[in-house]
Amino acid sequence: MADTILLLKELEDVFYNLTCLVLGIDITDPANEGKVRIAWPTNGAPTWKITEDVAFLRVTPQDDKLTRHQDIIFTGNDPLWAAQETGYTRVHKIDWTLYGPNSYDRSDLIRYNIFSQKYTTKLKENNLFLITDVPMPTRLPELYNGQWWERTDFSATFNELVVRRTEIPYILSPNYKIIENK
Repeated sequence: MADTILLLKELEDVFYNLTCLVLGIDITDPANEGKVRIAWPTNGAPTWKITEDVAFLRVTPQDDKLTRHQDIIFTGNDPLWAAQETGYTRVHKIDWTLYGPNSYDRSDLIRYNIFSQKYTTKLKENNLFLITDVPMPTRLPELYNGQWWERTDFSATFNELVVRRTEIPYILSPNYKIIENK
């Protein structure tokens, strides 16, 4: 009776792998290390050259009316225990920040591909579903050390189906006490 939920690290891995696949980055090749990065790395933020294409991604939970609703179902044939399944939705915003001379084109490529059957199928395997109102990438050149670095940002939001499972004991008889003359 395992729960169906992605841990934060698993969410980051799903979108890291998706980003590498879309951009054609072979993650087994040591030369590609650091081309796609998770925001807020625990071991610091190593630099890169102005001519390199680098992508950052960040997973952030979003508050939404949809996240407040829970569906609870009781099933089972055991005379002592009922199986309880609680289903609900979590909403995740994925932010991509891309640097490099090809940052705009690469962000547009990611945006295009998250709508494609190939990648929606991979997301569905992880109970992730794209909310299809995805804004266009925004080009935001960034001044750093007297140089303008090409930068493009965009984001997409995904729903995650979560199912939590537990067993609940049946009430077999009530405890009652009669108090007379009270």
